[in-house]
Amino acid sequence: MSENTYNLLGGRVQVEVIDQKMRATVSIKAPADDKEPDLVLQDVLLTLKLAGVKFGINEKLIDKYLAEKKWDQLFVAAEGTYPAVGNDAIFGYNFSTTKSLKPQIKDDGHIDYKEINIICSANKDDLLIKKISPVQGTNGVDVFGNVLPGKFGKDFNITAGTGTYKDPNDASVIKAATDGIIMFNPKSLIVEVQKLYAIPGSVDFSTGNVHVKSSVDIGGDVKTGFSITTPYDINVKGRIEHAEIMCEGNLNVKGGIVGDNIQLIKVGGDIHTGYIRDQQIICHGGVYAATEISSSTIESGDEVTLTKPDGRIVGGKIIASSKIYAGSAGNKYDVPTLLEVGANFEHRERYNKKFEQITESHNQAETIKKKIDLMDESLPDPGMNNAYKALKDQHKAAIEHWERMCADLKEIEKDYFNVDNPVVMIMKTVFNGVTIKIRHAVYEVKQEMNHVMFKLNGDQIECSPIK
Repeated sequence: MSENTYNLLGGRVQVEVIDQKMRATVSIKAPADDKEPDLVLQDVLLTLKLAGVKFGINEKLIDKYLAEKKWDQLFVAAEGTYPAVGNDAIFGYNFSTTKSLKPQIKDDGHIDYKEINIICSANKDDLLIKKISPVQGTNGVDVFGNVLPGKFGKDFNITAGTGTYKDPNDASVIKAATDGIIMFNPKSLIVEVQKLYAIPGSVDFSTGNVHVKSSVDIGGDVKTGFSITTPYDINVKGRIEHAEIMCEGNLNVKGGIVGDNIQLIKVGGDIHTGYIRDQQIICHGGVYAATEISSSTIESGDEVTLTKPDGRIVGGKIIASSKIYAGSAGNKYDVPTLLEVGANFEHRERYNKKFEQITESHNQAETIKKKIDLMDESLPDPGMNNAYKALKDQHKAAIEHWERMCADLKEIEKDYFNVDNPVVMIMKTVFNGVTIKIRHAVYEVKQEMNHVMFKLNGDQIECSPIK
């Protein structure tokens, strides 16, 4: 018997305090004979009191066990309240933390070019961030009546990076140390104020490749064969021609983007441009082109939108997590055009890797099976052949391995296909030759349709008119 167990009233009531003094259990023994009186509520309450239990006693439950004579059944007669966890530290931002150049698309399909989020600037000594410290939660009480202090929420700190400083009179405040552009990384919790790196002309032999840790402003073009790498935004007033771009912020190209499907453009934020032709793009945010996307391979972690009413997608493979929106898709020459939505960008690499492993495993099992089939045809009694037996064991192991990986893929799909209401919207014409894919479902367009929307209805793709 533990030191937290109490037997009273001739051993008829046993009290045990468990779960770090947060619960007290009771067990009531039956009377030894008819002469022994029945216990009443006060008897059990007295036992609890003598055991030191004074908080959270459930008198109704005790009464029920006595009335129904539930002898020798353990039940929780008293329960404390656990200390609560308070609010985590929060931050007040004096700037927009969602930098995006994407236009706002209203319910009627109208695009409002004025409603956009652009780069945030700061003047020297501007307030950037104020921290509100974590709060302690409400106290708890154990069954002995001891107060258990509430727990504080999680504490976070934002690092005052380049171009910023903490107010010497208030350490919870971060201010700008210089004029510039505010750069905030919500993952690393670092805020910086960066000066803009401006090139009046084009990125060409006069500048060489550009690798900087600031936003970049290009007055002309990015010429063939050159590259720009930055953890921040890139603004190009001309166009990008067969160039490699790597930026973790937004990419804004006033002209357009022209490639040869060899160079890669990889962007952490949104892309906003006039047109895209023959280009490979991986974009964690949204892709917004005014007039055209043609013969390109684009992967977007948000949406792909043609912002002009006549904006068209012709040829290539366009993959977006949530939405594809265009004036037309394909053309009258039935150019193959794949439009795919409904997959979570962040889990694409993990999903594709597992899918490749499953395919390889299936091929291995099929190869072994062919060898078994050949021996079945050529040997008079293959079951007596040791090599045949070994192949059978290998085939069984390969199938089991394949089944395990298929089960793993099912688990990955829970995250990979966790996208709410994926949709493809074509405001004018979708042509024959266009294939719509939403998660596992595939819809092949066999005839021209106008003003249509494709979305999932169960496991099938439903095509309906846009009202």
